[in-house]
Amino acid sequence: MSDRVQRVFICAMLFLGSTLIAISNPVHAHSAVTQQSTNAAIPVVEPDYIYNQLYTMATSFQHRESGYDKQLPVSINGHDEFANYWSQEILRNLQGFGAATYHDNFPLRGWRSRPSTTPATNVEVTVPGAIHPEQVIIIGCHYDGMATSTQSANDDASGCAIELGIARALGTYWQQQHVAPQRTLRFVLFDTEEQGLYGSYHYVNATVNGDLKNIVAMFNEEQNGIAYPLRYLGQLQNALMPFYIELSPVTGPQSAQIKQFRALMATAVPAVFQQMRTLGVQTLSYHDKNKNDVLQPIFTPNQMNNVKQEDDKIGSSDQVPFTQAGIPCATFVGNSTYYKYNAPAGSYPYDQPTDTIQLMNTFASGNSTKSAALTLALSLPAMLTTWMLQQPSMLGETASNGYPLTTIGDISRLQTGGNLLFSAQTARSLKQESAPTYHWDFGDGQSASGMTVHHTYTSDGNYTLTLTVTSHAAVQRITKGLIVSTHNPTYPNQYDHFYATGIPPRNATVTLPAPDETLSDKVQLAPHALWTATLTSGPTGAEKAHLQQATTAPLSSNKKESMIPEPFHFLIIVLVLLLIPGIIGSVLLRKRRQPD
Repeated sequence: MSDRVQRVFICAMLFLGSTLIAISNPVHAHSAVTQQSTNAAIPVVEPDYIYNQLYTMATSFQHRESGYDKQLPVSINGHDEFANYWSQEILRNLQGFGAATYHDNFPLRGWRSRPSTTPATNVEVTVPGAIHPEQVIIIGCHYDGMATSTQSANDDASGCAIELGIARALGTYWQQQHVAPQRTLRFVLFDTEEQGLYGSYHYVNATVNGDLKNIVAMFNEEQNGIAYPLRYLGQLQNALMPFYIELSPVTGPQSAQIKQFRALMATAVPAVFQQMRTLGVQTLSYHDKNKNDVLQPIFTPNQMNNVKQEDDKIGSSDQVPFTQAGIPCATFVGNSTYYKYNAPAGSYPYDQPTDTIQLMNTFASGNSTKSAALTLALSLPAMLTTWMLQQPSMLGETASNGYPLTTIGDISRLQTGGNLLFSAQTARSLKQESAPTYHWDFGDGQSASGMTVHHTYTSDGNYTLTLTVTSHAAVQRITKGLIVSTHNPTYPNQYDHFYATGIPPRNATVTLPAPDETLSDKVQLAPHALWTATLTSGPTGAEKAHLQQATTAPLSSNKKESMIPEPFHFLIIVLVLLLIPGIIGSVLLRKRRQPD
């Protein structure tokens, strides 16, 4: 989560202090949940897969500072390696459905007093739709961190792992059921969120600006995991932690669509709670005051009030430019109270060096090793997103004939007189056949052929773009309405004036817990449940050797900075200098008033 931190600490001098020490204990699985092979009629999220991907990415690719990874070793800056790993993994999950990757580079200024040395990069993975390829659903997260970040596990490697879990569930389901998505689905890994949402603003104002009216909805997987069904430290005496769904306010010309989206989301929560119970989840263990495990029911109807659906009050994340553009958005987010003046117990230190998978586990169960509560908390936003995608008015599905599908690539800002690029994205065929041909009709009397073409509109107006794809088996036509103008709207970045240092101060009022290695938690499942409990000591073989490296790498020498930004050092000095004369004057005045 981005510059909301900056806004809060401007008014909160109590938050100044020293750097927190990162937890760096090795991880072993205590109790988790995995999916059995099945032909279920719904996409089934695999909680263990999401947790393991979060663990792998957070611990393997640390210090993900955007704009500075100029071919640096992964031990110094893991930004680019994280994006490459994520891209390869999501393509593997969506294999057979023509998923294509696009790396979208753009300039950035960097942190205050530290100009960037390399461009930033959004990563987009597209699956073409079979019925309405011109309509798009977007699922986003961000992968960059602060200047002093280490694992950035909660914010936002968790969202990136959730995206992988969604892709895996959908890909498996589509293959088993021989179906394809009705609409086009785009997974987006946004960059430079922490520096001021520059990745998502670039995406909305440049990458897809000419296609915004065809975006059906945007789902933002923000910092997740420290939320329902967690109780802080796994202690039964602590309340269940809330999980938030931040929704676009009902306003503007798209208010009818936003109302429908919010109504659909309201039905998603009870449906997913029921789905959890159907998959076999019954109880989760918490600790009483004597550290005894006590099993408690979870995902029951009377606990749905722990999922808070509300107007988007969080802001400061990648849904903001989409909301400005009038697109229905849902942001899934867990705890975000750390930077409050009177932060309550259980306030998780996102954007701090201490944001690690080990600390997330500690918050969930009291132990730094793999927590069942955390694993389930990570699966909840994935299941809500997947349920929403399955609905006919969202992504939907249709029978697959095995032939290649095509969609039109991102359409940038449609400016009159501009040299516009149009491209086709075609899925690989599941059947052997010759390459298709592509014919473009630009709606202004001009046409062209080829997979990628350029065109210039010479006057303002509304045009119908038609792409005809002819293959051996079928002819596919895709049409999009275009509004070409000299002054097509862009959306101002609300956070551009927060020129951050990348070094948010810690909250000195928050004491972080030490792990208790004697504790653990577990899920109790119904007999013959679709999910099965794994009570093992962790992965085996090569995977185990890799996963045992669950440490927080030290900051590189050029990043070992004070957690108090320079402007605040200056402010403290000024305050002290002002106070000293006042104190001296007060003492002298009292002496003068004393009788001889």
